[in-house]
Amino acid sequence: MSKGIRFIALVCLWGPWTQALADKELIDWQVHGFLSQGYILTEGNDFFGSSRDGGSFDFTEVGLNVSLRPWNRLLVSAQGLFRQAGASDEEGVRLDFAQLDYYVPLGETSTLGIRLGRVKNPFGLYNDTRDVVWTRPGVLLPQSVYFDSLALRQAMISSDGGLLYGRYAHGDHAISTEFLVADPLDETGGAAEFLTGIPDVQGDLNGRPMLIGRATYEWLAGRFRLMFSIVDLDRDFHSSTLGVSSGTLTTQYPLASMQYNAENWTLTAEYGRVITERSGFTPGGDTLKNTSESFYVQGQYRLNPKWSLLARYDVFFANVDDRDGRETSKLTGLPRHRFFARDLTVGARWELARHWLLVGEYHYIDGTAWASEKDNPELRSGGGDRYWHLFTLMASFRF
Repeated sequence: MSKGIRFIALVCLWGPWTQALADKELIDWQVHGFLSQGYILTEGNDFFGSSRDGGSFDFTEVGLNVSLRPWNRLLVSAQGLFRQAGASDEEGVRLDFAQLDYYVPLGETSTLGIRLGRVKNPFGLYNDTRDVVWTRPGVLLPQSVYFDSLALRQAMISSDGGLLYGRYAHGDHAISTEFLVADPLDETGGAAEFLTGIPDVQGDLNGRPMLIGRATYEWLAGRFRLMFSIVDLDRDFHSSTLGVSSGTLTTQYPLASMQYNAENWTLTAEYGRVITERSGFTPGGDTLKNTSESFYVQGQYRLNPKWSLLARYDVFFANVDDRDGRETSKLTGLPRHRFFARDLTVGARWELARHWLLVGEYHYIDGTAWASEKDNPELRSGGGDRYWHLFTLMASFRF
C-alpha cells in the first residue's frame, strides 16, 4: 500500500473519531481534514501531469490538521498533507506546518505574540491560507505570484523558525505586523532550479536564515485591506552537478496587495517583483541581475450563499526590462513566449452541501513563462505552444 493511500485511510478513519471526542468536550482540541481531487484538461501544453490526452487526475490534496489549546494564550497546531500535482509535486506525504503560538494582550486594543516551529510564511493575501481549495478563490491561485506550477509550493508555504507578530486596533481601523526569521524549505521541489536559474541542477543550499515581513492595514474588520510583504533570501549553492559551478544568490520579493470586500462582491489585486542576483555560476564569475514582474486583478461575485463567480487577469514577465521577451530570446535561443505569461481566467464555485465543494475554472493563456518544464520537457529545446487552454475541476470534502 502506498504512503498516499495509507494517509488517505488515516484521514478517513481517524478524523471523524477524534472530532467526536472534541464535540463531547472530553479534550480542548479540534481536528479537521479535507480530501480534494482535481481534474485538468489542457490544449497546447501539459499542466500537473499529462493533461492533453483525455485530461489528468494527477492533482490530489489530502490533509489532516489538529489544534490544541492547553492554556488560554497558547495554541498548538499541526497539519500533515498528501499532495500530488503531476511532475511539479511528487513529494507525497509531508509535514505542512507544526507550530506553537503564544500571545499576550497589551491592554484592550493590542496583542503581541510569537510562533515557533514549522510556521506558515506570512506573505501576500493567500499564502498562509492556501492549504485547501476552500480557502482559495478558485482551484488555482494566480500563478504569477504563487508559483505552484514551478514546484515552489512547499518552499513558499512554510519554513522552520520563529515569527513575531503584533496587532493594534483603534475604532474601525487596525494595523498588524509580522516578522519571520527561519530556515527555508528550499531542498525540496524545484527551489534550487528556480533560485539558480539552471534546469535540473543538483546541489545543496545553505546560508543565513530567510527574513519575511508583512504589514497590514484593515478597515471595518477586513472590508478593506492594504498589505505589503517582502521576502529577503541570501543563499550559497554548492553544486553537485557536473559542469555547473557553485555560487551565491540573493533574492528579494516585495509584494503589494489590496482587497475590498462588499456584501456580494470582492475585488483583489496584487503586484510584486522578484529581484535576483546570481554570482559564480558562469565561467567568468560574473554577477547576473534580473527582475521579474507579477500582477493580477481579480473579481469575485457571490450570487447566493452557495454559488459564486470568479474573473481574473494574471500577468508574469520574466524580465521587467524585456516584457515581450525579444532580447532574452536572442540571448538564449528560446522562443519569446518562454519569458512571459498572460492568463485570463473565469470560474465558478458551488457549495453543494455543508461539507462538499465543487470548483471549476477555464484559463486562456498567452505565454509559457510559468509552465513546468518537468511536465513539458520540450520547452527546454524551444517547443511548446504560445497560446494554450486550461480547464480544471476540483471536488472537495472537508470535516
